Amino acid sequence: MHTDLARAWWQWGKPQQTADALLEALRVSPAEVRDRPAIRRVADELINRRPHTAGARELASAIGLRAR
Repeated sequence: MHTDLARAWWQWGKPQQTADALLEALRVSPAEVRDRPAIRRVADELINRRPHTAGARELASAIGLRAR
């Protein structure tokens, strides 16, 4: 559910809600965010395009990326 919400929020241009949904997905099932290509792409885009969004650094650290 959280990953589906994250994708929807991202498509609607809502980075904070996207980050919140991805972080919740990480808490419930980290592999869903790290290993699912479509969700990983959303996380990568959020981290690279909106690095100042609250939670972006935590998300980057959790999936092994470096936030800008």
